[in-house]
Amino acid sequence: MKKIIILSVFLLSQISAFSQYINYQFYEDFLTKYVSEEGYVDYDAIYENHTDLKNAIDRFEKLETYSNWSKNQELSHWINIYNVYSIKLIIDNFPINSIRDVSQSFDLRFIPVKNQLVSLNYIEKEILSKTLDERIHFAINCASISCPNINRVPFYADTIDDQLEIAAKKFINNTTKNDISRKEVKLSKIFDWFAADFLKNNATVIDYINKYSDTRIKENAEIQYLEYNWSLNSQVKFATKEFLALK
Repeated sequence: MKKIIILSVFLLSQISAFSQYINYQFYEDFLTKYVSEEGYVDYDAIYENHTDLKNAIDRFEKLETYSNWSKNQELSHWINIYNVYSIKLIIDNFPINSIRDVSQSFDLRFIPVKNQLVSLNYIEKEILSKTLDERIHFAINCASISCPNINRVPFYADTIDDQLEIAAKKFINNTTKNDISRKEVKLSKIFDWFAADFLKNNATVIDYINKYSDTRIKENAEIQYLEYNWSLNSQVKFATKEFLALK
């Protein structure tokens, strides 16, 4: 009898986990169509074919969220939500040169969650930051040149740890985001704004970066922070280098 009860509990937990699995293939189809391999977004094409974005958003809004989700389920889902709604914010106000051209941008409540509307900042600070995983800063895309490039593959709970490790390494070694040498580093402002997140388990920001950097930085290296480029991470602007004039 005891074995039957244990087996029943196990099977119920497996059924529950399976029922909560989210297949983001619809989102991957959208990303593959409109995001380049370099991680830049073809806003012009999305604007012309706006029903594709609407269909993706509609699918997201029909997804159920659960209070008993694991950390990985929380991370994957809300990073995907943040990224697709940052694209929606741009398209809703297109054409623009920067997300900061939108009034309130990050504080604008336009994302439906349960019975309320929330902002991009709410998702970042009230949901994602509470997972205590600093690597979210390499995964969420704020539609800007200096932000992490958007991933063409959605984040999934069963692969997100590896995905975030790859995202951290890519961002830190991307010379358009950071300029790293052994004795001197020019870092993204992300490492300044969110320093406390990177210092939770590291004595210095350099200690953290050295976990991922292809170049080993000396402990006493001079640190400067780069000006943040809020120009739109547009595939068209990237191809024509227009964003360089909008720093």
